[in-house]
Amino acid sequence: MCYDVSYLTQKKKKYAKRHPDKDLSALENYFDKNGNPVNPIFHTTGFEHPKLPVITNENPDEFTLFQWGLIPFWIKDEKQATEIQNKTINARGESLFEKPAFRKAAADRRCIIMVDGFFEHHHKQKQLIPYFISLKDNAPISLAGIWEQWENSENGKKISTISVVTAEANPLMAEIHNNPKLKEARMPLILPEELESEWLMDIDDKTSEERVKALIQPFDQDLMQVWPVKPIRGKKNKSQNADIIKKHELGEQLGLF
Repeated sequence: MCYDVSYLTQKKKKYAKRHPDKDLSALENYFDKNGNPVNPIFHTTGFEHPKLPVITNENPDEFTLFQWGLIPFWIKDEKQATEIQNKTINARGESLFEKPAFRKAAADRRCIIMVDGFFEHHHKQKQLIPYFISLKDNAPISLAGIWEQWENSENGKKISTISVVTAEANPLMAEIHNNPKLKEARMPLILPEELESEWLMDIDDKTSEERVKALIQPFDQDLMQVWPVKPIRGKKNKSQNADIIKKHELGEQLGLF
């Protein structure tokens, strides 16, 4: 699963290096003149429906900001839109082309969602320990996503929204994401740089759809780094500072990994 992320916490040059051919102008307000993040988001949850940086198949040469929590085009009113957004934060990759809420977007509107890392909770000794997961080279992570543009019939306002696609967990993430209430461990679908363009490709036949499905695989755990962090849920944990993603001693005391 992927409900909690960290994004735009690194210097602008990090994102420019990761995506050298993309226009970053939509993100200018996040950086000062020296390229440092102005208001870094060290933690946010999909249930707050923040705007995340994305690259879409429609505009593959630039970043834009879309709201997290997909609203399908067929939703009738604002009440329905609000209700469904909490259910579409993630989209299961294996059934992406089958579920009514996702199949049209899966076929026509895929995107890359840029984050610096994400959080997952581990169950051990009756405690819930949050972990921060990022890449070993500390580069921004390209998450596979789908997007929609929904028009509110009541006021004509258009809203662009996204869902993070998930895949089967690799062994590392399976050990962390061990919620006993779930049938299986999941993780966000992380795209290696060489497969990003494949994810954004146009689908014009069943063969290309199968090529997209083939990308829904666990990411290489050897390229990832993880460590326990302090609790991220609750009103007292709303501050935005680098301490949120620092290693926390509690997880180490419990002997995790």
